[in-house]
Amino acid sequence: MRKTLFVLLAVMSVTVGTYAQKKVHYGLKGGLNISNSTALFDYFRTGVYAGAFAEIKLKERWAIQPEVVYYRNSGQGGYHIITDRKEHYLSVPVMIKYYITPKFYLEAGPELNYVLSANETVEGLTYNNIDLYNRWGLSGSAGLGYQLPYGFGVNARYSYSVPVKAYFPAVYNNTGKIGMTYTFK
Repeated sequence: MRKTLFVLLAVMSVTVGTYAQKKVHYGLKGGLNISNSTALFDYFRTGVYAGAFAEIKLKERWAIQPEVVYYRNSGQGGYHIITDRKEHYLSVPVMIKYYITPKFYLEAGPELNYVLSANETVEGLTYNNIDLYNRWGLSGSAGLGYQLPYGFGVNARYSYSVPVKAYFPAVYNNTGKIGMTYTFK
């Protein structure tokens, strides 16, 4: 996991370094996520996310925003039986932002996801389901946000997962996120 995190941070650093002559702002983000894994486990799970980002202004209304985000899903549900499931992900979205006004923006871009762990408890027994997943996944994400005063902001994003092969039918892990940002200026 440390090697993966190091590689992801190195990619983000190179991206930011490439545009060093442009205007760059760093920030933190966090909030609530709601996901739905459509396979045999078709139910909604809630969780939290937290991460860091770098917004690189390309032109007056355009920016690129690479991020590194950790998020966790947990919930109950399942196929014919009640289970308690917990999943941990590391995600690297690269969003293209378009500012409609100086404060309101739309964003879209790809998101690379890595499954850190996936555990399921059934009738008191806990199973490590990491082998049921292809650890790497790709999502397409779109969202919107608004910059508030003093560096704060609010945003919402929906990520639609590209189906991955698993031991079960194709797994789609679709996630909606609502949260806050803080940009250092």
